[in-house]
Order: sequence, then structure tokens, then C-alpha cells
Amino acid sequence: MKIGIGLPNHIAGTPASLIGGWARRAQNRGFESVATVDRLVYPSVDTVVALALAAEAGTDLTLVTDILLAPLYQPMVLAKQLGNVAQAAGDRLVLGIAVGAREDDYAAAGVDFSHRGRLLDEQIPTMRSAWDAGTTVCPAPVHIPVLFGGESQATIRRATTVGDGWVAGGLRDYSGQGAFADRVRAAWTDAGRPGGPQLHASVSFAFGADEDLQSGRQHMADYYGFAPDYAKLSVADLITTPDDARDTVQAYRDLGFDRLLFHPSVADEHQVYRLADAII
Repeated sequence: MKIGIGLPNHIAGTPASLIGGWARRAQNRGFESVATVDRLVYPSVDTVVALALAAEAGTDLTLVTDILLAPLYQPMVLAKQLGNVAQAAGDRLVLGIAVGAREDDYAAAGVDFSHRGRLLDEQIPTMRSAWDAGTTVCPAPVHIPVLFGGESQATIRRATTVGDGWVAGGLRDYSGQGAFADRVRAAWTDAGRPGGPQLHASVSFAFGADEDLQSGRQHMADYYGFAPDYAKLSVADLITTPDDARDTVQAYRDLGFDRLLFHPSVADEHQVYRLADAII
């Protein structure tokens, strides 16, 4: 199983200038990938900007979106931006996408929240066409694996017919996620797809002194404040010890996941070193 670390692009107030150094440290300490979290109405660093900065700084890292709220974006513009990143990074981009649950993001983007699933279905062939053929929008063909997040029947359909796999949610639910992964694998086989789907999981962590842990918990509470019950679960699920991190790696490895992403909840580059010491 591949192990990646999230970029701090989703942590409120993180300067974009921190992203490159974070990616370099992640590469130097042996992480396979770095990942972004996407949100519009929040004082965070834009996902595509963060990917571009990381691509330049970490020349061997896989770049993962976990996840990108694709329906917020005009599909041809997004195809061009992601295609450019993939080309610059040498096809090291893996796209995790979903519709999300924050109505304020959609209101700010002028996109109908109630139509987000339909919009996502319409986006995929548009973007694939731009990437596969090479056009005046995306001049050089690029290969970008696309994984879908969510736990609906529509997610299974997307992941196994037009996608390359599934992205699990950010809370550790080993039995539930393992069962859903089995459903994705079965649907993949039923669709006549060769091989198997890619399966990604993600967790959040904060290591260090008490003030670091408190800062990490506060970030989780603030970030998911739009859904108070989910926020409480996210705070409780935060990984704060090396032993917990190692147990989490083993659990997802046993479930057969292909990549596990540890998202930081503290925008301090020492978090890279502490996580690497624990699990790399």
C-alpha cells in the first residue's frame, strides 16, 4: 500500500508559499504522494494552485486530489488546468473527485447544488476527451486516473464504469469501508473491467505537544463546523499518536486499499517529519 501525506492547503490561513517546502520535505522523507483537500468558501489555498506548486517542488511525488469538488468548476477550464498540471508533472496526477455536501460552495460558484450529481456525470466525458485526444484546450494528451468519492449507488456506477476506482471518506470505519470496497470490486468485475479498481482511504492527524493537538482538533471542528455532528466525529477520529498511525496503516493494508493519505490538521512542517518517523 502506498503512503501519502496531505498538503496543508485546506488549513485556514496557510500561506501558499508553504506548499513547495512541504512537498520537498515529504519527498525527502519517503512519502509516495501528496494530496489536496478542496473547498471554495474557506480561507484556504486553491487546489489546482497547490498541485502546481507541489509538482514543481516534489518531482517524484504522485499528486492526488482527495477530493476535488468538480461540479464547482466549468469542465473545460478545469480540464485545461488539470491537464497542464499533469503534463508538467509527467502524468503523476491522480484525480479523486466527488460532489461534496456544502451548499455555500455551490452558491458562491453560482452552481445549482441540487444538480451537482448530474453535472459531475456530464463533466467526465468532456474532460476525458480533452485529456485523451489532445486539443487546442489541452494540446498534449495526458493520462489522469479518476477515482470517485461517496458511498451511494451512483458512486459505484461512476467508479466502475467511467472511473478508475473509489475514494473512501475521511473517518475510519473499517467494517463499513471494507464492505463498500467489496461492493466496488464486485461491480468492477460485473462491468467486465480488467484488473481491479484503485482504492484510496484518508485520515487526519496531528502530532506533537498539547498545543499542537489542540490546534489540530480546533481545525477539525472549524473545518466541519457546517455539520456539527460530523465535526465531533472528526475531532474524535483525529490520529494523535504514532501507534495509532501505525495501526491505521495496518488496518487499511489488511482491507486491500492501494493508497492511504494522512491529511495534516496543523500547518507546521514538523508534522511531515513526525509522521515520517512514525510510519515510513
